[in-house]
Amino acid sequence: MVDHLLEDLQDPIVIGLTEHAPLILAAMGFALLYRLSGLINVAYAETVTLGAYFGMAMNNNWGWNFYVVLIPAGLIAGLISVASYLFIFRPAKQRNVGMLEMILISFGLSIFLRHGLQFVFGYPVRFFDVPAPTRLEVFGVGVSLFRMVALISVIVLALALYWFIQRSSYGLQIRALANDEDLAQASGIRPLAVTVMIWFIAGLTGGMAGAFYGVGSNVAPLLGWRQFLFILLVVLVGGARSIGGVIIAGIGTGIALAAMTLEFGQVLYAQLILITAFVVILKVRSLRAADSGKV
Repeated sequence: MVDHLLEDLQDPIVIGLTEHAPLILAAMGFALLYRLSGLINVAYAETVTLGAYFGMAMNNNWGWNFYVVLIPAGLIAGLISVASYLFIFRPAKQRNVGMLEMILISFGLSIFLRHGLQFVFGYPVRFFDVPAPTRLEVFGVGVSLFRMVALISVIVLALALYWFIQRSSYGLQIRALANDEDLAQASGIRPLAVTVMIWFIAGLTGGMAGAFYGVGSNVAPLLGWRQFLFILLVVLVGGARSIGGVIIAGIGTGIALAAMTLEFGQVLYAQLILITAFVVILKVRSLRAADSGKV
C-alpha cells in the first residue's frame, strides 16, 4: 500500500517541483517586499515579465546561451525594481500616500511597463533560441535540463536567502526595519540603504524567475501577470514574515497543481480548486486571529 502511494505521488512531486520552481523563486522575492513595506506591489508581475524579455533579447540578438543571460536578466530587473522604488514609491511614501493609493500606483506602473514592453518588443509571442532541451530521467519521470537548473537555482537561492535573512547582520537590519522603522533608524540602521537592497534582491529573483518561465514556455506581455495571483497567494498563505513558510507553500502549490492537473487533465480546473483552497485557508486564519483577539 505504501509503495503504491509513493508511486502515485512520484509524478506529481517531480513534475510539481521542476515545472513550478520559478513560482517559488518569484514568491521569495515578493515576500521580501511585502514583509518590508506591507505593499501588494502589483507591478512585481512586470518584474517577472521583464526578466523573461531581457533574457530573450540577449539570447536572440547577441546569441548568448540561456545560462549566460540568466544572471544579467535578473540584474537588470533588479535595477529597474530599485528605480521604481526611488522614483515612484519612495516619493509617494514621503508624501504620506495611503496603502490603497500605493497599490493603485503599482497597478498603474504595471500597465505602463506592460505597454512599454509591447512597444519595444511588439505584441507577438516570442521564444528563446535554445537547442532542444536535454531530457533527464528523475524517478522515472522525464524532466528537461532547464527545469532541473531552475530547481537547483531555487534550492541554492532559498538557502542563501534564509541565511541572509536569519543569520547575517543585514538580515537583522531588515527584520528590525520591518518591525519598527523609527526604532531601527534610532539604532543606527540606514533605512534607505536597506530598503534599496531589498528591492534589488526582489527584482533579481523575480527577473530570474521570469527567464525560467520564458525558456520553459514562451515570452509574452502577460507572462508575469498570469503568475501574479499564485505568487501573492503563496506569500499570504506561507506567511510573509517567514521565508521558510513561503518556500513550503510554494512547494505545496507546485505539487498540488501538478497532481490535480494529472487527475483532471486541465490545468484550469486545478488552478480554480487551489485558489478556492487558498481563500478558505486565509478566511479560517482570519477568523482564528479575530477569536484570539477577543480573548
